[in-house]
Amino acid sequence: MKSDEIIDTIKSGGTKMRPRWYFVARALLVAIVAILLFSIILFVATFIIFALQENGGFFATNFGPGGWSVFLQSLPWSLLLLSLALILTLWILLRRYPVIYHQPFLYMLLILIVVISLACLFVSASVIHGGIFRYVSRNQVPMVTGVYEFETAPAGGVYRGQIMTMVPGGFILGNALGQTSTVLMTSEASSELNDVDSGDYIILFGHGVATATIEASGLEKIVDYR
Repeated sequence: MKSDEIIDTIKSGGTKMRPRWYFVARALLVAIVAILLFSIILFVATFIIFALQENGGFFATNFGPGGWSVFLQSLPWSLLLLSLALILTLWILLRRYPVIYHQPFLYMLLILIVVISLACLFVSASVIHGGIFRYVSRNQVPMVTGVYEFETAPAGGVYRGQIMTMVPGGFILGNALGQTSTVLMTSEASSELNDVDSGDYIILFGHGVATATIEASGLEKIVDYR
């Protein structure tokens, strides 16, 4: 629309005047929704980090090509897609502003990911979700408890539990279901037994070699939030 057409529209009463408080209220509402969306994105992002720590995926990359396969399997893909959807929603909400509108989506997506990643460095995933994990595991909160059941839904090749007692060349591992398995460390990983003891809560990487017997190629001590 040309400038003279706009002037004619204003003179003819074709536009509706808005009070100043309307624009202030709209800007405030956009700011509140943007902060809420960013908070949800940050919550989901820290949960992804926490989930990778608890299901073993975070440590799996230390164990070669097979570990990378475990890492990819353990990624919560649905939550990653949800994060991208929320970031897209946040970008659509903010693109009305010139500083955002004139920037390519992929460029702004990269900036948002960097900002969220930096925020995650200052927001402890274990502090936030460790407390939630502890609460829901003790109180069986509908729907929420299932999301935090890392012990009963581990990644392939990953075992999670508590060392019940040490035995020659390994230990007895108990899981959240009350089941026990004999864990035998490979000769290459046998030195790692010096770093653990009865009562430690661990994640280990290996495969079953017999009924209730696991051959492990590595392990990591983790925090018990129960």
